Formats: sequence, structure tokens, C-alpha cells
Amino acid sequence: MSLVKRKTLFAREDLANKLIEMAKQRGYTLYSMVNEIFELAIQAEEAGVNLRKLFEESWIPKKAKKDGFILGPEALWYDMADIAYKNAREEALKKWFEAGIWLAKRYMTIEPEDAFEAFKKSLKAYTWNIPELIIEENEEAVYIRIVSPRIPESYAILYLAFLEGALETFGYKVSNKDVSAGSIRIKALRKDLNVEE
Repeated sequence: MSLVKRKTLFAREDLANKLIEMAKQRGYTLYSMVNEIFELAIQAEEAGVNLRKLFEESWIPKKAKKDGFILGPEALWYDMADIAYKNAREEALKKWFEAGIWLAKRYMTIEPEDAFEAFKKSLKAYTWNIPELIIEENEEAVYIRIVSPRIPESYAILYLAFLEGALETFGYKVSNKDVSAGSIRIKALRKDLNVEE
């Protein structure tokens, strides 16, 4: 039987105490818990995964599911949006606009203090297939720019309707918009301010 060699490591006391507590809760020894953590860290490193980034982004699928999103093939999603837009344009635009309203209301209900900030964060996270999504705001207006060469014009138009519904619910009025295949640009002014366009 071969003897397992051990090494002494040092850590901050508060972290070590928390790890001891976690190990007890899971029925592990501290030794087995530390070894499991090391194994996972090594596997992540070998796979090129940044653990901090992985942890920071782990909320995305859970939050997307709670927000009513599903995963599906991107090309199929674009094709279905195109079919809906071509065959029932007004109804499709209405549904996408209403979806924007619904999602904005959801954020206003569950995160009333920072609803728009939470919406922006989720929007950026959920559109991982979009290489450029920029949302800038000041006291008077919000500006959204989306650029992706893969987005067909029909999908861009529908997504614009979704954003308009959300923005109106958050208290903005779209004052300027430009949409084409691969590009959406929106300027929306706060409704409660008398701002010149």
C-alpha cells in the first residue's frame, strides 16, 4: 500500500473556518473538501476556464429560466422570427412589444430599486451571441446599439419592438430608431422630462 504524501498550506483564518463549516455541512472531512476543491481548480485550469468568471456568470442560465427564456438553435430562432414577420407582421410585432412590456414589469416587480439596471445586465448576458450590445444612459435618455452580422432584418425589427415595449414600460419614449439587417440603434427619452429630441 502506497503512502499518500501531504503538504501543509496556509490560508486566511476566516476562509479556513468557513471551509471547515462547509465540509461539516456536507459530511466531508476538511482534507477531502480541500482535495476536491484543488481537483476542480486544476481541471478548470487545464480546460482553460477562468473560475472567477465562471462563478460570476453562473447566474445567467438560472435567471434566464426565471425570466421565461429558453435555449434553442440560433438559426432556427431567426428562421421562425422571419416566418412570423413575413406571414403575420402586425401580430408578431405586437407579441414582441408585449414581451418587452412583460419583462420590464417583471423587473420592476422583483427588483424595484434597480429594475432598469437589472434589465440591462440581463439583456447583455442573455445576448451572448451578439458581439456588440451597448446600452448607455444619462439623466435624459438611453441609447442602445446592437451590431451583429448574423441578425436578419426581420429579427432586428422584431427585437426593436421588444426593446420599445421594455423602454416604454421603464418610462422612456423612443425618439429615434434605425434598424437593418445586423444593426439596431435606439434613442429613447425619459417621458417625465420635457427634453428636446
